[in-house]
Amino acid sequence: MAKITFDLRDGQIVIEGAEKELIEILQVAKTVAPHFKDVNIHGEVASTEEARGITSPSGRKTTVREFAKELPVSTFYERIAAIAYHAIKHERRASFSPKEMEDWFGLCGFKKPSNMRVAFNDAKRKYGYIERKGHGQWTISTGGENIILEMLERKGGNP
Repeated sequence: MAKITFDLRDGQIVIEGAEKELIEILQVAKTVAPHFKDVNIHGEVASTEEARGITSPSGRKTTVREFAKELPVSTFYERIAAIAYHAIKHERRASFSPKEMEDWFGLCGFKKPSNMRVAFNDAKRKYGYIERKGHGQWTISTGGENIILEMLERKGGNP
């Protein structure tokens, strides 16, 4: 199911969803607003499941739980970075919210921080693992990507 976020403060609209849904939304947008001359599509459309994310040895896409459980994460902040990495790099999401992160913590079987918003602020301020992308939306930072890539290299995994 597609998700549309209107970020009035930053003057942008973010649409997230499966390729098929995004293409349908793009077609409707062209019909409804044909006078818009500047419609940009960033990134390439993936043709296979393997191109969208890492795959397990059996050839299926790795879930957030499998990905996070394979990494040697020991703190809330490392877990936030691992899940953020999976969301942004493997699921190709534009951003995520603290509420979504709480849900993913549950899916992974991780104990949740008592206040995810405070944990997000600490993950940003103390460790630099994530950064704000807009009102209530976050993304992984370069520092967060690097810590996860280091963990993947140590375990011999595929980024």
